[in-house]
Amino acid sequence: MTRIWAVVVVALAVFLTGQSALAEKRIALVIGNGTYPNLGALKNPPQDAKLMARTLRSLGFEVIERIDANQKGMKKAIKAFGNKLEATGKDAVGLFYYAGHGVQVRGENFLVPVNVDIQDEADVDIEAVSANAVLDNMAFAGNDLNIVILDACRNNPFKRGFRSASRGLARMDASRGTLIAYATSPGDVAADGSGTNSPYTAALATAMRKPDLLVEQMFKQVRVSVQHRTKDAQTPWESSSLTGNFYFVPGSKGSAGGLAAMPLDLNNTQEEIAYWQSIQDSRNSKDFQSYLERYGETGAFTILARNRVKTLRAHESDGTSPARRTAANGKSDQQLATEALIRGRKMILELASNANHVMGIEGMSLTKRVEKFRGLLGEVVDFKPMAQFVLGGYYDTATPDEWAHFYATYKELFLSGYEFTAGENWTGKYEIEKIRAYGKDMLISIRLDREDGLEAVKVGFRVRRRPNSFFGYKIIDALTKGISLLVTQRDDFRTHLKKGGLPYLTDTLEKRFGKAVRPVDIPG
Repeated sequence: MTRIWAVVVVALAVFLTGQSALAEKRIALVIGNGTYPNLGALKNPPQDAKLMARTLRSLGFEVIERIDANQKGMKKAIKAFGNKLEATGKDAVGLFYYAGHGVQVRGENFLVPVNVDIQDEADVDIEAVSANAVLDNMAFAGNDLNIVILDACRNNPFKRGFRSASRGLARMDASRGTLIAYATSPGDVAADGSGTNSPYTAALATAMRKPDLLVEQMFKQVRVSVQHRTKDAQTPWESSSLTGNFYFVPGSKGSAGGLAAMPLDLNNTQEEIAYWQSIQDSRNSKDFQSYLERYGETGAFTILARNRVKTLRAHESDGTSPARRTAANGKSDQQLATEALIRGRKMILELASNANHVMGIEGMSLTKRVEKFRGLLGEVVDFKPMAQFVLGGYYDTATPDEWAHFYATYKELFLSGYEFTAGENWTGKYEIEKIRAYGKDMLISIRLDREDGLEAVKVGFRVRRRPNSFFGYKIIDALTKGISLLVTQRDDFRTHLKKGGLPYLTDTLEKRFGKAVRPVDIPG
């Protein structure tokens, strides 16, 4: 489910917002080595690196990703990473992540590429990559803030022929503006993990996405989580000389890029959504003009309101009246189908235009823009039938409290998991390839082009008639490679439902993804 969910939210984010809303440039190098022919394979590092790369991309990082890299590949990637940091400038944020074998020799840490041939200590400097080389490259770039994360504190795989090698990694001093994070304490070893990911990286990927956490607070939460999961066998550790504040996800207390965040005013956005819901089906241009006068260029629905005013005034001037969507007016099925396809295309294009406007509002903090965008998204996605479908028969047996808790978690999981900065990795070009009938619904197929030359992503959005909504339609499912997000979720949820019912599933979702962020209460 996680893979399909990620593709869908990336596709929605790129299509609707097109570009990053973060002020500073974020650059990351992620390396995961696990295929060691001469040492024995490590199962998790490649998966850990892929999880970290996905997470960082969702947080606005441009990511250089290398899996099972040899020494030349690692050194070239480190050089390219340093060059990109230097070219980006002083305000760039750099992050280096490594998972795989690591070893300390005579107090110096080395990262171990795949395909090494190390017989004794003298071979390490020849075959491996010094961790200090990474720090030196980042320091030379001259940017103000760097983060180094090493999930490489596994036991020394070269026991024979090593006189001075010690357990785990050695402590490294962080140069000014740098934070170095280890999966466990210096001189200790970390677990590879029995699941898909190591305990450390799994905790990192969850904590990084929580808003309003200073980076130091974020790593503290990771430490508590890992200690709990490993029964205190592993204690993550950091060395920091940061002089400024950094938030992976800005909130009301912090902001990316040093811009002062506006105070979070949830009531204002909730009031705006309620106001919009009261007028969205109106046929009077004055209602939408009133919205524009009230919220101006900073409204979550400004472009939609402006377009509706124009349409309604045209009808008012020529004495016609827009037909209610519930009325067939004697039209044939073919005519109604054609009109539905036209409306579907118009819905997608207007939605994209409005979303770009919201995320590009000048003088408004990222927090506030995201808050308004979530309000917009909550008005075009029909969460209730989605949540009911994925539960199957368990919906019928759920108590009101169980259903309310799950529904809030499910809905806000979607909104909070939304990758608002995913546009960094795309050309910004999209094409509506096809709109066709899909049973009683419509399927709108969209292609999103990547700037790195990789295969374009194709996602289909299934929309269903909702006569009392603004567009007359809402999104109820998404398909990638012909696979339904809802069907995948239902299959994934079934195991947890059988094990412990709806409360167990809700608790599992909160543990897996973190408790849902609820910046705006979306009714419905």
